[in-house]
Amino acid sequence: MSKGNINTLLENAFNRRAGLFSDGETDCFRIFNSSGDGIEGFTADYYCGYILLQYFTAGAEGRIGELIDSVKLYAEGLPSEVRGILVKNRRAMPESEGAEKWKSRLVHGAYPDDGIAARQNGIMMNVDLVNGQNTGIFLDMREIRSSLADFYKNEKPVSMLNLFCYTGAFSVHALRSGVQHAVNVDLSKSVLKRAKENYRINGLDIDERDFVYGDSFDRVKIFAKKNICFDFAVFDPPTFSRNKGKSFSVRQDYGAFLQKLESVVPRGFVFTSINSASLDRGEYISFHPRRWELVMFMNESSDFIHRENPYLKAGLWKI
Repeated sequence: MSKGNINTLLENAFNRRAGLFSDGETDCFRIFNSSGDGIEGFTADYYCGYILLQYFTAGAEGRIGELIDSVKLYAEGLPSEVRGILVKNRRAMPESEGAEKWKSRLVHGAYPDDGIAARQNGIMMNVDLVNGQNTGIFLDMREIRSSLADFYKNEKPVSMLNLFCYTGAFSVHALRSGVQHAVNVDLSKSVLKRAKENYRINGLDIDERDFVYGDSFDRVKIFAKKNICFDFAVFDPPTFSRNKGKSFSVRQDYGAFLQKLESVVPRGFVFTSINSASLDRGEYISFHPRRWELVMFMNESSDFIHRENPYLKAGLWKI
């Protein structure tokens, strides 16, 4: 691939997303998406004045210098100011490198301040563009959250259970959209701490009892035993996880988890999602109890242009 071809692909990709820069509700989104925009293993995301480049393959790593130069060139013509460009190596690396293996390096401008807040669907979320594998907010959920806003408005759920809550984006968005109470469960104390911070910057009250450290499946069993029920639940698990000898696999455990989840959402709604290119829509649907009604089905946001089938399958189900 020549430098001219790289320039053309980047220019075309940026032009496709030009309208997103005028969205007053969102200032973080994808501006280049791997093979969907023509360069396998390379992505570029815009976060409120910063661009984060990531490479996932040896081929993309071999061209990263040219890619950086081209991004610098076209960043000058973007509708919003670019204060810094960072690059993160997302290729598999030895575990011995620890947290440093995901650290971004600055290639243009200045490093972002600690705890910068990006806006998505009208809510603020702290993001870390330098450290860690993920930034703290999933950009591919933008249009899904927009669709859920209509659900909150029309169905008016009062209470919400957010399993595998990560940094709490679903809860913050729901609470800002009219839901009165949310309980967040995650196996990471550090992400629960970040979820509380996201509550704070959005002006939401923080009750320590709403941030539960522990295994999501175990917590559902405890809620069921105590007869604690919710109007709405979010089930957005990792494709695979392991905890103290127990493991969770989408293919093996997804359906059983949903059967148990029904005990704490006996009449209401459940939002579920699977992030896996190897599972199609039919397989995703098959994991759910037959008596559940699919009322809304969604894929990743449209800025995540792809050549193959969508990887994200998400649905809102009525019980």
